[in-house]
Amino acid sequence: MKLALLLLIFFSVSMYEIASIREDDDRDLERQVQIMTKSPMKTFVTKEGDTIDCIEIDKQPALEHPLLKNHQIQTEPNVTFIRFRTPSNVKFVQLGLRESCPVGTVPIPRVRKEDLIRAKSVAKMPSSESQDALSQNVVSWRDDMTENIKYGGYGISNVYNLTLANDQVSSHNIWIETGPVNHINMIVAGWQVSPQLYGDTRPRLFTYWTGNGHRNGCYNMLCPGFVQVHRSITPGTLIDPSSIYDGPQFECFFQIHQDPTRKNWWLTVGPPNTIIGYWPSELFLYLRNGSLHTAWGGVGLAGRDGTCPPMGSGHKPDGNSRHATYFRDLLWFDATGLVHGPSTKIVVWVDKSKVYDLKNYGYRKRRIGYWISFGGPGGYCE
Repeated sequence: MKLALLLLIFFSVSMYEIASIREDDDRDLERQVQIMTKSPMKTFVTKEGDTIDCIEIDKQPALEHPLLKNHQIQTEPNVTFIRFRTPSNVKFVQLGLRESCPVGTVPIPRVRKEDLIRAKSVAKMPSSESQDALSQNVVSWRDDMTENIKYGGYGISNVYNLTLANDQVSSHNIWIETGPVNHINMIVAGWQVSPQLYGDTRPRLFTYWTGNGHRNGCYNMLCPGFVQVHRSITPGTLIDPSSIYDGPQFECFFQIHQDPTRKNWWLTVGPPNTIIGYWPSELFLYLRNGSLHTAWGGVGLAGRDGTCPPMGSGHKPDGNSRHATYFRDLLWFDATGLVHGPSTKIVVWVDKSKVYDLKNYGYRKRRIGYWISFGGPGGYCE
């Protein structure tokens, strides 16, 4: 009888604790939504169904971050733009087909509680460094010449449409990262397919940041931090059209570059050169003055059943640029804004599951630059 009574008490206390945790989580989510919600000057809905609020630029949710209370918005960067070079048989993606916000305002994707709930189920963006426990499904090509402080990275990628399960994520991106593994500072940008984050399986412009080993930061604009300056294109914008295996190829470039004066990290995509916004230097401890590492590659985040998604075109590289996803024209910036090709100290990481691969094809003719190709069909990878 005493044992049964003790078990009943234990069960009742446990259920109460679980209910309390759920209530705390719910209140926390509501607080986050309140922080991310500002009174709009205008609201519109994109053809993909995304609700966009036009918020005064100096009242945007990014400035609610505790480290940005005294931040002065920088409207234009002092950065170097790369002249986009492309082979004649390659076409460009289209960005910015959304409606523009009025002058003095910026587009902020509306954040709902259900968006935050879905985002919590998506794994944090892993480091390109293989020692990171999250990196089991990463393929990366990493410039590890730490004598060269890197103030940005640049690369051109062909973009594909992919079919994914609802809980899978496939990302193709540039990493800027520095710091110890447990307190890594990281900025990531590229293209991504994630039904959980976007509600569809179409490629989207995406970003991710953390200033303290994934204890803070987020994807895109789901938390304060990233300062939006462009009047129509935001992280999360649809990238269209997509490449076709052994058919037409559509490219997009991604550039992350630190402003030499204010030390903010700016995101530029294109073509044409389109400045989206920036991550203020106050968010980072180890990225205040350049980065030790720059990397290019992809991440496949497995679903609950242990199956990794297709990455890139869904095919492993075979030397044909129309068969697999690539990053080409790989470059990094020095403190003066000059660009350099990859160093001689390169670390290649391909996850142990063997569902992906990465090939280094080196420097090709001028219009292609330094070229790596990666990806694969996915499959069981636990």
